[in-house]
Amino acid sequence: MMNISLLTIPVLLDTTPEPTHLIDQWVRVYHYGHRVLPALSLTTGLLYAWTVAQKIKAGRPWRIFALAGLTTMSMLPFTWTVMLPTNSTLFATQIANHAGKVVAFDVAVNLVNKWTLLHTSRALLPLTGTMIGWFGTLRQLN
Repeated sequence: MMNISLLTIPVLLDTTPEPTHLIDQWVRVYHYGHRVLPALSLTTGLLYAWTVAQKIKAGRPWRIFALAGLTTMSMLPFTWTVMLPTNSTLFATQIANHAGKVVAFDVAVNLVNKWTLLHTSRALLPLTGTMIGWFGTLRQLN
């Protein structure tokens, strides 16, 4: 997920001189991310749930894996609550642009930069979940 913030969006910002094109490109990035990332988060969460069930069944410590799963999946409510207003503004901007009410380039850049900051924050959630899960695994190896 971090590659979107660290690579994709900077390339778009560096190579797109038109606000309409920049917003259209962001919409496409969103489209492909929306198709893949929620399912990936849910699948990872289900794997953690399976791990928790196996640990409980074996009488082993399981809470750290539950925390890892919840942290990973927390990207979904973060998206629905924190990011929704910015996403909605970007989609409304695309509609306005195509209706002939093109926003200024700096407005488009500021919107995309705001989204990128929020996306970076969101991407830290599954990364943190992975670190928690890894820590739990290492603790149980000793």
